[in-house]
Amino acid sequence: MLEHFFRNLPTLETERLILRKLKYEDKSDIFKYAKNPKVAEHVIWYAHQNEMDTIDFLNFTYDSYNKNLPASWGIEWKENNKIIGTVGFNSFDVQNQKGEIGYALSQEYWGKGIIVEACKEIIEIGFKQLFLNRIEARCSPENVNSAKVLEKLGFTFEGILRQQIFAKEKFWDLKIYSLLLEDFRK
Repeated sequence: MLEHFFRNLPTLETERLILRKLKYEDKSDIFKYAKNPKVAEHVIWYAHQNEMDTIDFLNFTYDSYNKNLPASWGIEWKENNKIIGTVGFNSFDVQNQKGEIGYALSQEYWGKGIIVEACKEIIEIGFKQLFLNRIEARCSPENVNSAKVLEKLGFTFEGILRQQIFAKEKFWDLKIYSLLLEDFRK
């Protein structure tokens, strides 16, 4: 199953969303939300300054797909067929049966339960098809909205990883959350 999973990322569908591989044709949609400093405020990447930044992101994503490495699904809003964000596995550890999820969403769509809806699909895939025992997520302590999303999804707050990563010219503390297979089954 894992041999070609990320290379052949499956298309998923929810009530309001289609989760699918990103395409170069999505460049304008992605740039529209990724250039917003508020969208980039709590993530390790800078707001896109121009469409070349978005093309670099797409090149990185396609390279990950082609190498069968963890990569994001595009979040397509069914009402207008626009890509409004991304969701997916940031890392994947086969030996320890764990993965880490991450997401980004256009500010225009905040507060509508979209990330919860999308993550539920990713979590189900993680446990049922990728045979994970643990799914992790991290967010900055200041990112209250992301923490709320994780709590709604049933994740357990485990603590703060002090100065866990260096990004955007500084060290970041990160809150770590987890969801175990046994929690998911309940």
